[in-house]
Amino acid sequence: MPTRRRNLFLYLTLACFLGLIAILIVDGYMGVYDTIRITAGEQEQTIEPDAWRQSDRFWSTGVNWGEKAFFQYEVANRRFSAYTADIEVSVWHSQEKVRDLISQPLSIGAFNQGQLEWVVDTAELLPADVPAEQSYDFTLIIKRGEIERKIVIYTHYPAYPPKPVPVRPG
Repeated sequence: MPTRRRNLFLYLTLACFLGLIAILIVDGYMGVYDTIRITAGEQEQTIEPDAWRQSDRFWSTGVNWGEKAFFQYEVANRRFSAYTADIEVSVWHSQEKVRDLISQPLSIGAFNQGQLEWVVDTAELLPADVPAEQSYDFTLIIKRGEIERKIVIYTHYPAYPPKPVPVRPG
């Protein structure tokens, strides 16, 4: 009889350990996660899914006047069921919408991922009456269902404007 009781506690301990492992896997891995990659000039920036949990931090990127910023938005579905959401991307300035960039549904199968890409061209967004030496800020808002992500885009005049290349006679 004492051997049975000793094995009972061993099995109970093993079951609790496996339960804790299962909770960690379900809580840490399962879910829907989004990653944003931004390329502006020679600068590349990646905003990982865990970064959005830090509510006191805002995300930003800088773009030179008249240049483009390329965005890649990846949504990973780590669930046993398909995931569907409407994706809306827009650019704002002073709480006023400047332009809609994307508005489309995204459907992702179980344990799969989906991806969207778009370009923000500062030459199209900047008002004509703003002098080139002045910086101008925009907010990029990405809505995925009920979730909203914000990225501030700083436009700035390059510190060293490119010098014209002399034409060689010839």
